[in-house]
Amino acid sequence: MNLFRRIDTKTGIFLEDVLFESHPFLMETVLVDVTDEEGTITQVEEIRPVLDAEGNPQLDPQYVEEAPPQGLYLPRYLNGVWVEGGVAPEPVPHDPTVDERLDSLEDVMLFLI
Repeated sequence: MNLFRRIDTKTGIFLEDVLFESHPFLMETVLVDVTDEEGTITQVEEIRPVLDAEGNPQLDPQYVEEAPPQGLYLPRYLNGVWVEGGVAPEPVPHDPTVDERLDSLEDVMLFLI
């Protein structure tokens, strides 16, 4: 099993890690005429790999084998390179807890003594 990274092909944003035996091929649904024993022709949907000009199956572009480097907040895969796609949010300040307020009050009292 190989680990691939699934990306959004429009934005390049990393979506999830997935496991496959090999790199998935780009698939398409095609309507095929099928004739049964009575000579009746019906159309059936068939899933086939998309072929390039030379007749080779195309790899699905939404799966990338290369891992993004550590430290990216919102990894994006653009033009074959992982880049930073966002900015980490600023930490939200919180009101001091009762214990923190008591500690600071004790510090002030000790300073005044």
